[in-house]
Amino acid sequence: MPLPEQDMPLPDEDMTLDHHLGGVAQSVGAQGRLTRLVARRLKKDVQEIRLDTDLTPEAALALAERVVADCVPPLAVVALPSGGHAVRAVMGTGFGGLNPAVVTLVVTAADGAGSTVHVRGAAKEGLIKQRGGQRAVEGIVSRWLAEDPTAGPGTDLPD
Repeated sequence: MPLPEQDMPLPDEDMTLDHHLGGVAQSVGAQGRLTRLVARRLKKDVQEIRLDTDLTPEAALALAERVVADCVPPLAVVALPSGGHAVRAVMGTGFGGLNPAVVTLVVTAADGAGSTVHVRGAAKEGLIKQRGGQRAVEGIVSRWLAEDPTAGPGTDLPD
């Protein structure tokens, strides 16, 4: 089921991460408010990859929505003023999927035919580096490549 398109900006990446980290803390009995405060001061692990595909922008947007469909919850699908669409969602990474990562897929028409998909993953990093942003991107890209045989990385994939 496609997400409703919004005319508002994407939910803020840092605020979303802080909110979800607080929720994880509350689920195990800790102080969610204190966790949100500490989370604001943590560094982010960010990974970005560009995929080039032969899919039309509409088909690529539909695929973007499908690859984040099992993320809880898909946050937004937004039409960008510069053209194209962005899909943002939160997925669990790290030990037990308890480290939330925000994934953003920006779908634009490519020069000529096809589409370009910019995949960004960001997660907060504490003392133990889990590389949540990188792992989120790797998961999304592997799902994309499994469903779209015409896609290929426009940038190098991480090792």
